[in-house]
Formats: sequence, structure tokens, C-alpha cells
Amino acid sequence: MSTLHWKFAPIAICLAFGFAACGDNSSSSYGNDATTASYDDDDSGYHYGTPTTVADTVTDGITIAASDVMLSDSGLGTILTDGDGNTLYMYAPDSPDAATCTGGCASTWPPYLFDGVPSVGEGLSGDLFTTVPGEGGSQLAYNGHPLYHFTGDSAPGDTNGQGSGGVWFVLDADGNQIPA
Repeated sequence: MSTLHWKFAPIAICLAFGFAACGDNSSSSYGNDATTASYDDDDSGYHYGTPTTVADTVTDGITIAASDVMLSDSGLGTILTDGDGNTLYMYAPDSPDAATCTGGCASTWPPYLFDGVPSVGEGLSGDLFTTVPGEGGSQLAYNGHPLYHFTGDSAPGDTNGQGSGGVWFVLDADGNQIPA
């Protein structure tokens, strides 16, 4: 990119994220609506960080989803997914107060870590979301179930972990396990 193009990069970023994001933050407010998003800080597909208000967009290869959690259609019906469409799972031994998948378990079933208030897609109740202590930080929970991803899923919509070990299950819109 030529030197001239670099001079316009800050303007392009302001346009992509909205002028409010580039101005004075002294009066910033963050909402819990369908336009709240979180950055994918480590390109892993898992969302970490503090939500900011933006529209669903792609800037410099970073996808910023309009929702942190949403409903997606699958072969199992309508299921709970992250903002990129990756399936979220519950672990039956967990309690509403704590996630119990740690160590080697968490390397196969990474917790859905989240800092802040998640935005939720259509058909989900934001009132059902909480966070619990989990491996590596605050883990998002829905209807009392701490949420996880599965490393055996390679693409959005995969549900390869469904029923695994008789303890891992996909969730429906109400946060109930979908039977294997």
C-alpha cells in the first residue's frame, strides 16, 4: 500500500467502526442489544474481551459479529451457537455456579470465556445469561449451564460433540440439553 493510502487508514477505520468509536470516550455507553459485539482477539474463533457497539463487519481480517450468542439451524434443530455459528455445548456434571471441565478436559472442550455483558441474537433471552468461574477466566453460562466449544468441530454448524461420553450436549433456545 502506498504512503498516500496509509494516511487515509484512520478515516477508513472510523467509518468501519462508526465515528463514536474514534471520538472522546468520556460519554461512551455499551448496550445489551443485537448490535453489541466482542472482538476475536486471538483469531481462535472464540470471543474474549469487552463488548463494543458496532455492526456486523469485517475489518483487516477480524470478524466482529453482531451477536456473541445466537441460534442457528442444524441437523439437531435450532441450537445455541457463538456469534460465528460455532456450536456451544453444556457439560452435565457442571453446576449453575461453577464449571468443572478443567485441565485436559478444557483443552478438548474450551470454555466460552467472556468479559462483559453478551449480546444475544433473536429468539434468546438475555436474562438467562450469567458468568461463572471457569478455566482461564469468566465463563459464559446459559440457563445455568456453563458453555463450551468442542475442538472436534471444524466448521460452524458442526455438532460432533453431541452426546459425547453421555455428558456433553448441545442446547436449544431455552437452554435445555438436546437429547443425543
